[in-house]
Amino acid sequence: MSDYLKRGNLMWEGSRMMLPEHIQALRNRKKSKKQDPRPSLEEDDLTEFSLIATDSLNHMLHVTVVYWRDGFDQEITGVIDHMDHHLKRLKINGQWIHVRELKKIEKLS
Repeated sequence: MSDYLKRGNLMWEGSRMMLPEHIQALRNRKKSKKQDPRPSLEEDDLTEFSLIATDSLNHMLHVTVVYWRDGFDQEITGVIDHMDHHLKRLKINGQWIHVRELKKIEKLS
């Protein structure tokens, strides 16, 4: 086989180009692959989170809350200011977090 046939795709290397839309689509795809799915918690976990959150609210205990937002995990530390049982959300450091976004709540020692 001659060297001309062995060089593979080199003949077309110089003419490759990508449109800005293609580059943006590749970036979006790469970003979406890194994203975590929304957490699904069991009833036991929700009960435990509720007890810890109530203790923090009543006794001004500091907690660390790990929650899901837009595909990524966020972490916030502070005292829970308010719990809205009707809308199923809690407020910590002025930020509302919905219960279905919670991943973990831990008391700080």
